[in-house]
Amino acid sequence: MRVALVVSLLFALVVPATAAPSQGDIERRAAELKKQLAGQGFTVTTTGPFVVVGDESPAKVRSRVNFIDWVVRLIEKDYFDKQPDKVIVIWLFRNITTYKAGAKKFFDDEPTTPYGYYSSSANALVMNIGPGAGTLSHELVHPYIEANFPDAPSWFNEGLASLYEQPREREGHMWGTTNWRLPGLTAMIRKKELPPLRALLATSSDEFYGADFDAYAYARFLCQYLQDHGKLRDFYRDFAASKDTTGVTSLEKAVGKKLEDFQPEFNKWALSLRR
Repeated sequence: MRVALVVSLLFALVVPATAAPSQGDIERRAAELKKQLAGQGFTVTTTGPFVVVGDESPAKVRSRVNFIDWVVRLIEKDYFDKQPDKVIVIWLFRNITTYKAGAKKFFDDEPTTPYGYYSSSANALVMNIGPGAGTLSHELVHPYIEANFPDAPSWFNEGLASLYEQPREREGHMWGTTNWRLPGLTAMIRKKELPPLRALLATSSDEFYGADFDAYAYARFLCQYLQDHGKLRDFYRDFAASKDTTGVTSLEKAVGKKLEDFQPEFNKWALSLRR
């Protein structure tokens, strides 16, 4: 036991914890992109832990940066102690045409969504910013979850991100307002097709993304319930610190009852919401 402890300590000294990229790292990546994209109509700038690339006017890109700063400030305040541990580039394309063309040109991707996505392997958020900034605020959550709660199940990763698709600031905190996903949830409740909460929380990544029910809406409004009842931040902290891979224990602790007893309360609350 003692030998193992010494080895572990030595290993910790030799292999330090991954640190956030320095400002120099971020500026060097920005300089590389400015050189690569010269003459192609892009604005390249930096903010916080990100490099931002946009094909809108420089003034419009700056307004997008202000939005990014606002989102980052609030989600860091409420949830995240660490910034992403790698340089991430946020690509903001002005419409669906330049978004698809840019995804293909720079990443050899053909997006499966018209709005945007986070690619951990490419260290990039790729956005069609034309429809609005809701997808941007959603996708910004993902690299923070990756850095702070790497074992988070997909239901929570996507649920929290989806909560902030229509964000507001309320008393100095990020606040997700009821959005377009609501009919997907209420239709399942009314048709008695909503799986039990325990089943949602038990989904693997493949099961969540391949679900035959609206898993995004379900997860999103579970997070909104916790938010609206003043329980979300404490739930997150408890869940991230626990060894429970599903969140069942932390959720039952947050709501003060077994999931089966909480389910009718959640369903009734969801049906009372209005956009």
